[in-house]
Amino acid sequence: MSDPAVTVVALLVTGYLLLAAEIFVIPGFGIAGVSGLLCLAAGCYFAYQSYGPAYGVFVIVFVLASATAVLLWIPKSPFGRDVVHSSSLADARAADTDLTAGTVGMTESDLRPAGFARFGDLRQSVVTEGEFITADSPIVITEVHGSRIVVELAPPGNQIEDTEPT
Repeated sequence: MSDPAVTVVALLVTGYLLLAAEIFVIPGFGIAGVSGLLCLAAGCYFAYQSYGPAYGVFVIVFVLASATAVLLWIPKSPFGRDVVHSSSLADARAADTDLTAGTVGMTESDLRPAGFARFGDLRQSVVTEGEFITADSPIVITEVHGSRIVVELAPPGNQIEDTEPT
């Protein structure tokens, strides 16, 4: 039989290689990733069984520390900066529009209850309070909350006039 240290080191190296292949070569998390994790776990188990608790705990701590170090390093590496999305939405804002309650527009699609409407030259995503409104119907804005624009069917006297040149 072989030395248990060779078995432990072989399992740990195989586990790391399989995980590296999973991260850098094979997309997703599949057979190679699961096999890598199983090899690391088996290496920790054999170290614990062959050399006792002190060496087993040392190997477990080493595996966890190295995995943590790699997870912290990858996003900062040149490869990781291309793979990991690092921008934040904390400062993101919806497009500023001058639309206010009472503005009249025309639906471009059916509102069931969401869809698109045109207000002058501005095409905007809008919602209703639940009612369905067919396309090419006049609407009026009732509420504006950031990028959420709530509309309803315009009353008969509040229609859009044709503003195209004749």
